[in-house]
Amino acid sequence: MRKAKRYVWGLVLLGALALGGCAWLLRPLEAKLTAQPTSGPAPLSVTFSAAGSTGPIVSFTLDFGDGSPVRSGTDLTENISHTYAQPGTYTAVLTVQDAAGRTATDSKTITVLPGTTASLGVTPASGPAPLQVLFLVQANAASGRKIVYWKIDFGDGNAYEFTADTPSLTLPLPYEYSEPGTYTATLTVRDNTHFTATAQVAVLVTTPPPSASLEASPTSGSAPLSVTFTCAATAGAGAKIAKWVLQFGDGSFTGQEGLDADSLSLTVTHTYVQPGSYTAVFRVWDSLDQMGQDAATLEVGGAP
Repeated sequence: MRKAKRYVWGLVLLGALALGGCAWLLRPLEAKLTAQPTSGPAPLSVTFSAAGSTGPIVSFTLDFGDGSPVRSGTDLTENISHTYAQPGTYTAVLTVQDAAGRTATDSKTITVLPGTTASLGVTPASGPAPLQVLFLVQANAASGRKIVYWKIDFGDGNAYEFTADTPSLTLPLPYEYSEPGTYTATLTVRDNTHFTATAQVAVLVTTPPPSASLEASPTSGSAPLSVTFTCAATAGAGAKIAKWVLQFGDGSFTGQEGLDADSLSLTVTHTYVQPGSYTAVFRVWDSLDQMGQDAATLEVGGAP
């Protein structure tokens, strides 16, 4: 009987040891995530740590909650830095896992406030040279900050820069582009934490069509009437005068092609032999095939 009792007590002891071993193997996992800071203006750099997590952890993942790639690893003592670029509220989630596939999670809410911003507008955004434009410069410092410097680069080799000491900036700034081209104007602002924000706007400056003028003398009289026309033309910046035509209004005309001139000045004489009202038109084309024109009206009476 005593031998049987010793046998039973031995089984109980072995069972207790077995259960104790399983309890050790299956001790609980706890995920512990810390973040510093948990709020602030964009761009916000946050340092995460999973070092407080406990249990037989073999791996972890950290989802930052902003759509960026998930961070994974095995070293829980590693500090992980991440920058949130855009304002918003994000939930960072730490997941730890053991060799048996069990998991535990912890999370932290990160609040990203609006950062220092810059905005640049322009009107008009396009037109012929010389083009007068009006830029609208706007900037807002993040909460608790101030704008201390701003600069606008017009994209044509010229720039203005200023110091400041203000939480916000709104002002019109006139400027003239003298030459045709496509320009990118850039506004740069800097706050007192040395954070820099930029904004850009495009300005298209086209070549204006050539100017043309026509004068006639005399503008009236009896037939046959001899009229002297004085013609002048000037090409816009970046173009040349390529050809001209003077239509006298009575079916006849004169002109010239193949030119490559900045300007044109000429005198043409024409005789109107029939009475009537005539409109003479002077047209000129530049190397970009743009046209300018002017006209003169003539009254030719009958013979006295």
